[in-house]
Amino acid sequence: MRRKGAGMMGKGVRACGALLAVGLLLAGCSFGRINSRDFAQPGAVLPAGSTVAVLPFENLTNHPNAGQIAADIVSTELYGVDGIRSMDVSRVRSRLSAAKPAADATATETPADSAPPDAQAAGRTLGVDAVLSGSVSEYGYQHGLREEPVVGLNARLVRSSDGAVLWTSSQSEAGRGYFSRDSVNNVAQRVVTRMIDSLRPVVAGNR
Repeated sequence: MRRKGAGMMGKGVRACGALLAVGLLLAGCSFGRINSRDFAQPGAVLPAGSTVAVLPFENLTNHPNAGQIAADIVSTELYGVDGIRSMDVSRVRSRLSAAKPAADATATETPADSAPPDAQAAGRTLGVDAVLSGSVSEYGYQHGLREEPVVGLNARLVRSSDGAVLWTSSQSEAGRGYFSRDSVNNVAQRVVTRMIDSLRPVVAGNR
């Protein structure tokens, strides 16, 4: 009886171990592939209390509103960075639109987020200390054996006074999940959170 009980117990332990291994494998597969590269100019510091405007992101994808969506998420996340006063993104768009030459109004219209303005010139127009500009390289679903949401963003922080690039970041992620599928917006939020976290040390008071 003891041997039989011990054998059954051993089988139970092995079964639990197998289930645990499968669970860990699936849990590992629920996390996406992440690429992250961040650079800051040596000694580059944005003084505490600086004003920053997020410019419309250049849209390099087939998604018609990817640039606007990315800029909105970045602007929202930027509010959580101590030492920065962020300009409202809708105010940024209206001011830049008003500053365009009248000749542009008669030109063939293109999507608002497809052609970002010169960063330094935009910063001076907006009256801010620095601007955060960038592009969206991926925003949508990658088709294969199963659809995976993919987001890729590039950004840089430019000082308005001299056009110096204080910080750059390139982030991408392919969301995954067997138990519940990621949405593109969820992946975008994680990408932007990593991006802004890498910016914090550049702002005085966050070091």
